[in-house]
Amino acid sequence: QGYETFLGASGNDWISGSQSMRAYLRGGEIVGVMAEMIRQMGYGARAHSNLDSHVLHVPMVLAAGCGEQSRVGESAINPFLGMRFKTAVLTTDMPLTPDQPIDFGVQKFCSKCVKCARECPCGAIPYGDKVIFNGYETWKPDSERCTMYRSTNMKGSACGRCVKVCPLSKDTTWDGPLLHQVGSWLGVNAMWLKPVLAPLAIWADDKLGQGNPVDEKKWWLDLEVMGAKSFRYDPENYTVAAAGTNRPMIDPDKKPKGADNIAHFPASTLPPPDLFGPGPTDRKLGLKIAAEAETVEQALARRATGGAPPKTYRPSYLGKE
Repeated sequence: QGYETFLGASGNDWISGSQSMRAYLRGGEIVGVMAEMIRQMGYGARAHSNLDSHVLHVPMVLAAGCGEQSRVGESAINPFLGMRFKTAVLTTDMPLTPDQPIDFGVQKFCSKCVKCARECPCGAIPYGDKVIFNGYETWKPDSERCTMYRSTNMKGSACGRCVKVCPLSKDTTWDGPLLHQVGSWLGVNAMWLKPVLAPLAIWADDKLGQGNPVDEKKWWLDLEVMGAKSFRYDPENYTVAAAGTNRPMIDPDKKPKGADNIAHFPASTLPPPDLFGPGPTDRKLGLKIAAEAETVEQALARRATGGAPPKTYRPSYLGKE
């Protein structure tokens, strides 16, 4: 996602959806061309875009060494882009030498930093520690809250506020500020300094107002798509000047209001696989499942004694054991 536009945006304004879709479109174009070239070489290849994908992107990003898991949970952080990127995947039977997962200290960094949780407009990102969700260790966001906010945001297009405020979403190229370049190099190469550098970087990010929209970088018009089918492309849709625009500033003094009120919707709550269209969610059940979620320590102890996994790990469409 372009850094200049990123600076001028707030993350949940009218350019947010366009930033994401432009990156997805470009990625889809690239893997489509690559897949066709590989097929012409005699190998099997398939492109997986955000619109048509047969794989889960985040696990593949982690396995390929393109990033580490973040506090947002369902997003990865790249050592040079932070969260400021979108993914496209190409699968092939061409013989290739695979890369390995990387560790540049994001787990330690995110365990100390709660900026994305603090600035999330709908409180969908947890302040607390990792839990075990569907058998894997993660910070689990509230997918229902996130989806509902993105769908009903009346002063912007979708939302990428967490991407905007993440201290690691910086321009670390030669075109970027020297401070960002030095910070990125130390973050990747001086792992032993992480206990000191991480708190310092988090404090400095707030102190310097990083995450605030830069008005001088705003080049676009705030336009809202109207029409009976404004939720998708339709020739009868039209645009008007938006009645309002989200333009929030960061709030370093904001504190969490009690415990995380996060709901989990694991495999046991999945809708039927043949369902087309929206499916209902049971928020009370989701809150109960989240409150009872295994901690990492509890899961390790259970596995060590050969205990059975929680029933919530079993997909609903498989029925009861």
